[in-house]
Amino acid sequence: MRRDLLVIVICTLLSVGVINAAAAADLLVKAPVYAPPVPYNWSGLYLGANVGGAWSNRSIAGTALGDPFSTALIAGFQLGYNLQAGHFLAGVEGDFDWATFGHPKAPFSDQQKWISTFAARFGFASGRWLAYGKVGGGWAQDNVGLDVPHGTNWTTNTNGGWLFGGGLEYGFKPHLTVKLEYDFLNLGDGTTSTGPAVNWRRDTQMIKLGMNYKFQPGASNAEASTPDDPDGSSRAGQSAEELAKQSNNPFASMVVVPFRNDTLPNDGPFHGTQNVLGAKPIVPFSVNEDWNVITRTEIPLVSQPDPQTDTSINGLGDITENLYFSPVHSGIKDVHWGFGPAITVPTASDAILGSGKVSLGPALAVFYDPQNWQAGLIIKNQWSVAGAPGRDRVNELTVEVISNYVIPGGEGWHLDTHPVVTANWTAKPGQQWTVPVGGGLGHLSKLGDQAIDWSVQGYYNVVRPDNVPAWELSVFLTFLLR
Repeated sequence: MRRDLLVIVICTLLSVGVINAAAAADLLVKAPVYAPPVPYNWSGLYLGANVGGAWSNRSIAGTALGDPFSTALIAGFQLGYNLQAGHFLAGVEGDFDWATFGHPKAPFSDQQKWISTFAARFGFASGRWLAYGKVGGGWAQDNVGLDVPHGTNWTTNTNGGWLFGGGLEYGFKPHLTVKLEYDFLNLGDGTTSTGPAVNWRRDTQMIKLGMNYKFQPGASNAEASTPDDPDGSSRAGQSAEELAKQSNNPFASMVVVPFRNDTLPNDGPFHGTQNVLGAKPIVPFSVNEDWNVITRTEIPLVSQPDPQTDTSINGLGDITENLYFSPVHSGIKDVHWGFGPAITVPTASDAILGSGKVSLGPALAVFYDPQNWQAGLIIKNQWSVAGAPGRDRVNELTVEVISNYVIPGGEGWHLDTHPVVTANWTAKPGQQWTVPVGGGLGHLSKLGDQAIDWSVQGYYNVVRPDNVPAWELSVFLTFLLR
């Protein structure tokens, strides 16, 4: 099981990285400029991969089980065929995903290894965008165990049911598209094969991020490009100081891939060390002459001390997708802003590494970018809207502060402070806020033509709950892609 889980986690990171890297190839290296939408041909055969999270209201005899087997990381592939007539589309699609549902819990354990669906797709296309719905069926493989006085009663079966869903898909290259999709799979109820009989519910909901390869091109290379697609020359002459500023700017007109590693010692009753390595690729693209869309995907890898034993649990946490709609011209000099939704999907590979909930809320980013220093805020509040019924609800505020000073004539050296302030509104009074204070030093370096920015920062939590360590060390490594 651990080896299968490791394979899925690796596939998850590779899939998300491929999606962002593929999108990066279509990005603008100057300020994003509007390119009029061109018709995109969605007809033809396609093959792709997907990754996401799933959750289920799994219950025994009408009683909610809750985590650890109500949420799962899923990853797999899809194959489909579309026929387009004008703006309207019809097609079929099948997919197969490995799932990590399942964890022994006496006296009943339930493991779901895979999920597969087959459905008809109906959509409406406009420019490079496709909005679609899905109706069909699906199957899942279940292993169920029940502790009985003379041993364990196991039931293994494959169950089918009906499916509906929908999503948005975007054709960013002649042969490549990306999509975000929601599916509901009704698998009905199951019953153990021998006495004492136990009934359990298996309905499953899924959110997937995927990428497809179209064997028939959706547009020519000339139509799919924009007037300012990168040729590499526009960035070559930029100084280290100019690149250092863009590495911290969430509205930079290039793909920025930051990694942040937070280490918190003396965590938990056994005084272990918590470590969170987060990748947050930022991908901008133009919508029209007035607006851009900026995507910011947060992918955490977590090492968390177990509160019950003197060991650590390692794996993938919950993935968050942020979308910011940003005006090309804010109307205020050196000021940029964006507003949009933030959605968190329960992709954690272990119950202790995630909330077990789907969370949704508004996000606002504001950034001031004058000559040598920068200051900005990324603010979001998320509430749980679905997920494992046995887990605590989510209502959390996150305020990410971005401030740095690029030293004039310092050849890329800069002073930074990037604290993340949080407030858990469901906690008791006095246990809600975490407020770190600190900062550090960074430098913009180059490996050949690749610009890389790094920074080391230390923080002290001047306000914190009783279960949060006082000190943390943060190391940043940012790749600026041309």
